[in-house]
Amino acid sequence: MNDLYPPESQHLDIIGHLEELRRRILVCLACLVLISAALFARGRALIQWVKQPVEGLVEDLIFITPTEVFVSYLKVVLLFAFVLSFPVILYETWAFLAPAASKGFRKRAVLWLTLVMAFFLLGIWFAYTMALPAALRFLFAFGRDIATPQITLARYISFFVAFMMIGGVVFETPVLIGLFTDMGFLNARMLARKRKYAFLFILVFSAVITPTQDIFNMLVFAVPMALFFEVGIVLSRLIEKVKQA
Repeated sequence: MNDLYPPESQHLDIIGHLEELRRRILVCLACLVLISAALFARGRALIQWVKQPVEGLVEDLIFITPTEVFVSYLKVVLLFAFVLSFPVILYETWAFLAPAASKGFRKRAVLWLTLVMAFFLLGIWFAYTMALPAALRFLFAFGRDIATPQITLARYISFFVAFMMIGGVVFETPVLIGLFTDMGFLNARMLARKRKYAFLFILVFSAVITPTQDIFNMLVFAVPMALFFEVGIVLSRLIEKVKQA
């Protein structure tokens, strides 16, 4: 783990820190660009995978502008490139922040980074297999007797990307609670005392980030976040007991 936070980085001044930040951002961008270039030739296969949740609900997706398919193609490639680049982004983020962390926390850094990555992927899996199909079925069933669905590729891709990213973020809730507890910023008693405010925030946050404006899709993300908040409180208690021991 010593290579994650070299000793010389601990003595950088502000300009040095900014330079290091710039370098690490460039590494992340370079990784994203290289993976995007590698995936570009596989874009059509990726789009077919993206279209699977909507198959059977509409006859086919359409496009109404000359650039729509190309832009949607790039969005899909960038989405997959971002997911594949996420480990590098995590590493570079931690490598930049590591000098400010305590020695005890550094020993547990690999565990937390692994959990962040795992729950991010789990959130995307949940969004793809459960949240997105449920949302699409509800919305198409609600509107089919009112109008004939003619969905453009660009609108669907934007909807899909939003669901995947939201799913990844939502599933980070217990990990972030545990992480901040380990760092000393949160504790189980405070979380339990502020539970009602947390649930209110979750409802507002879900309403803001949900791609549609209906209550059903808001609850698709609000309910897991509320459950994960409770899991986070339990995790916070366990972390406090381990640290006390």
